[in-house]
Amino acid sequence: MSDPKRPPGPLLFAALPAVHDPRAPEPWPGLFTRAVLDAELAGIDALVVEHGADRTDPALDPVVVLAHLAPRTYRLGLVAEMPAAPDAPQGAARELASLDAISGGRAGRLVRGPADPHAPAAPHSGPTDHGTALTWTADGTGPALDVLDVLLAETAPDESADAQADRIAAALAATRSDGLLLRFSGPAALRRFARETLPLLRDRGLLPAPPHTPRGGHRNTK
Repeated sequence: MSDPKRPPGPLLFAALPAVHDPRAPEPWPGLFTRAVLDAELAGIDALVVEHGADRTDPALDPVVVLAHLAPRTYRLGLVAEMPAAPDAPQGAARELASLDAISGGRAGRLVRGPADPHAPAAPHSGPTDHGTALTWTADGTGPALDVLDVLLAETAPDESADAQADRIAAALAATRSDGLLLRFSGPAALRRFARETLPLLRDRGLLPAPPHTPRGGHRNTK
């Protein structure tokens, strides 16, 4: 039986930092949520919410942010960045299990570092970096369904859609991993990617058509 969390073709994970930008032109929750809904409709397989500790903006809890998005999304995987050795492992497992229950089995976690802990990280070369251990779990505490070697592809907010598509196409051609982790500086960059770059990749035949989202699959976000 095929894994319902594994669509055909390379997986695309969009990463956003869990930060509250007080300088945003509109309230943060609405801007963040609309960007995520655009990404889901465009066919992004999962959202990764990073802890954002290296940002100057106030950091939020990735699991709490994803719990806010769970009832507003339909098929999008919801992945929280977590430390490899959390201070309170039982609490972290309980949080992830709660998110998995709320989302109907769509939760997962990302742990920074090479997918193979015994393999050295590859040097940076263009749009790719070393693999990242990403576990998409059936529940918060059970065995992993899949561990992906995900390549990092930094996305510049001022890069044209064509240039982004060229870089990602090169990464897809070069990798033997299961997919790409695309990191965005904020919701506006993700929304632009979903609306402008992803259609170009599909037009070039590099990605399959986005999964069908049933009418009413998205909840009202106002």
